[in-house]
Amino acid sequence: MRTTHKRQNWILPAIVGAVMIPGSAMTAQAAEEEHGTSSPLPIAGIESVLEECYEVNVKENIDLYLVPTEQGEYVNRAFSNTSDFTYIRSAPDETSDWTGKLYSDSTATVLEYSDGWIKIQSGNAVGYVPDSALYTGDEAQRRAEEYEKPEATVLAQVLNVRSGQGTDTAILTQVTFGQQYEVTGDAVDNWYPVKAGATDGWVSGEYIEISTDYSYGETREEESRRIAEETAAVTVSSTEAIDTEAVLAGKVTSGVGNTENATGGQAVIDFACQFIGNPYVWGGTSLTNGADCSGFVQAVYANFGISLPRTTWDMVGVGYEVSYDEALPGDIVLYDGHVGLYMGDGNIVNAMNETDGIGICSAQYAPIVTIRRVL
Repeated sequence: MRTTHKRQNWILPAIVGAVMIPGSAMTAQAAEEEHGTSSPLPIAGIESVLEECYEVNVKENIDLYLVPTEQGEYVNRAFSNTSDFTYIRSAPDETSDWTGKLYSDSTATVLEYSDGWIKIQSGNAVGYVPDSALYTGDEAQRRAEEYEKPEATVLAQVLNVRSGQGTDTAILTQVTFGQQYEVTGDAVDNWYPVKAGATDGWVSGEYIEISTDYSYGETREEESRRIAEETAAVTVSSTEAIDTEAVLAGKVTSGVGNTENATGGQAVIDFACQFIGNPYVWGGTSLTNGADCSGFVQAVYANFGISLPRTTWDMVGVGYEVSYDEALPGDIVLYDGHVGLYMGDGNIVNAMNETDGIGICSAQYAPIVTIRRVL
């Protein structure tokens, strides 16, 4: 910053002199021609000439000079130079408290330089890191591609995440429209490897849009929340996991009847979503040829060995009631004359009507009568 200011002080008089003098001469010549006289100064006065030249020419040149051109966007962009992470501290001092962490794959915005320290913002984390922990300037520009993170945005209403490349591979989970997931590797035959939550799988390139983003650091509070969530997810996975592929194939029902098994409910939703786009048929119970709302729910649960009543009115009494806030994937959501299966994230999969067929809509599109859990 000191060098930049110094260069401005030296160059400004040169710019002013170079632009003002020719400008005033041209203005004087124009005035002379108009009045048919010869005068060493313009009729309007030298002050107005100088003011005009400054406003039009000099200001433009000064503004142009102040724009960084050698390093472009990398003047204020930096990338981490650390093997694991660097503490982001509250002050430019190793003994100060840490407010966040800058990880090995992170980018940051440079806010200021301070004697061996750089103040940065990376995500929501703001503070100081040693200058040796960052690549800046030309070095940042050279290394930028190493830090780019491709992301896949889902373009389909529901997209299968599969165990391999191709529609003949197993469905691991499903993602929905607008959600974004990390692309973890190179595409193979237009299939992209992604990480969807805790699931690593493949999605078809026909139904995603690839964009590039960067990773950022996190605050101390954000790290604490993330660790707690990851620990909880591991606990649930280790105690409640079932063989989803076997359930989908109808080979086992073990675990599906467990009322605390959230993964069993997700297996029900995974199975149900395979029939999205199939027709709505009043009185129908066929998942492929057509079903109405209660017929759809009945047929889905029949695949898991659970017998449900035929009508929405009779389904009101199955299982036990849970609140909307407690709803899990696979729960049965009942309305006045309609029923669907809760997917999570405030949506249901259901046989909607003759126009839309089997599809997804908001779980709160109409007043909910009750939510029943049968797993």
